[in-house]
Amino acid sequence: MIEELKYHKSRIIEVVNESPKVKSIILKTTLAKPAPGQFVMVWVPGIEEIPISPSYYSDGIVRLTIARVGDTTNRIHHMKSGDVLMLRGPHGRGFNLNLKGRYLLVAGGYGAAPLIYALRELVSKGRRVAYAIGARTREELLFIEEARNMNVKLHIATEDGSEGYRGFVTELVEEVIEEYDNVLACGPELMLFKIMNICLSRGIKCQLSIERFIKCGLGICGSCALEPSGLRVCRDGPVFYAEELKGTDFGRYYTLPSGIRVRIGDVKNYSV
Repeated sequence: MIEELKYHKSRIIEVVNESPKVKSIILKTTLAKPAPGQFVMVWVPGIEEIPISPSYYSDGIVRLTIARVGDTTNRIHHMKSGDVLMLRGPHGRGFNLNLKGRYLLVAGGYGAAPLIYALRELVSKGRRVAYAIGARTREELLFIEEARNMNVKLHIATEDGSEGYRGFVTELVEEVIEEYDNVLACGPELMLFKIMNICLSRGIKCQLSIERFIKCGLGICGSCALEPSGLRVCRDGPVFYAEELKGTDFGRYYTLPSGIRVRIGDVKNYSV
């Protein structure tokens, strides 16, 4: 717990434009190696700290792939080499990469971040693995070339048909899922809810990296709790097995920073 409270002064060494709304911030850090799927609290001095799951780590170099969705991420997007971010962690439970069989990694949008990290780790273990990703259009697809360079099978879906399958990645997953024994997924909650139910109905082991509003990252404040189970996303997750999420408000309700509980489809109508 003491190590989790420690801030690591981390200096930006490179900024990479990944898509129109997503940048990768590459930093030199003293942070301990996170497991794929764990997160770090990123503190922008003078503003706030936010949870981010790394998309890469090696020998003190960490890559944080961040979508511009609010004031804090907008500030980070305007940072440059030499600037400093304060990192705390790693926190939470990551993916279990030691299960037997073939793996399918399913990413929606910037949910690709922890999955490309997991993909690299699985490839290094010699596991049979494929990478599925969906986005609105080809310009928003993340880490396609990185996955190709690891010589893994790709399943690509775009809603406008500009690359790969025309439609949602969940539709594509339904066509290929019987080829796999394990699914790891990260992306929009309604997408994950669909993946969860597909896997539960077929008896396929499924791990989902989910997002909730996280304040402390230490399991103290309860702002990220899933109801009625009381599971804390920051401590018991952010990676959960599908069986653990069944019967919770996952896929149905989301608690806003204000404490207001809203249906998942209505989250975009509120300030988060």
